[in-house]
Amino acid sequence: MSSKKRHIAKTITWRIIATSTTFLLTIFFFREDPDATSKASWVALIETILKMVFYYYHERLWFATKVNITSSMRHLLKTITWRIIASLTTFIIAFWIFKEDPLAAEKATGIALIESILKMLFYFLHERAWHTSKFGLK
Repeated sequence: MSSKKRHIAKTITWRIIATSTTFLLTIFFFREDPDATSKASWVALIETILKMVFYYYHERLWFATKVNITSSMRHLLKTITWRIIASLTTFIIAFWIFKEDPLAAEKATGIALIESILKMLFYFLHERAWHTSKFGLK
């Protein structure tokens, strides 16, 4: 049986990986903006707060879902459902923060697409690492 402490720890470790990735991608895509670092920091901060909440409930929902599938398939499905939620959130935040940029929608889309690929890989590896951990298990 898994504990809330485990889910909180998974949330924090994932947020560190994910927020760092989004921050760097945002700076890259909006590098022409003189306030890119400051704005990317706001994207990262807002994303961190929102996505920690979303991720926690995503974890709790998957924990409550009893599906008879292999752990690898379960982790893949969790990866896909989380990426949909997370990339849409990133797109909305980046677009909103950089809305004055005439190419904000295209750049926010670029961030969301590239982060989808990178973060699906990172998330899958994160899930596999946590699968081997006994932390927070009763």
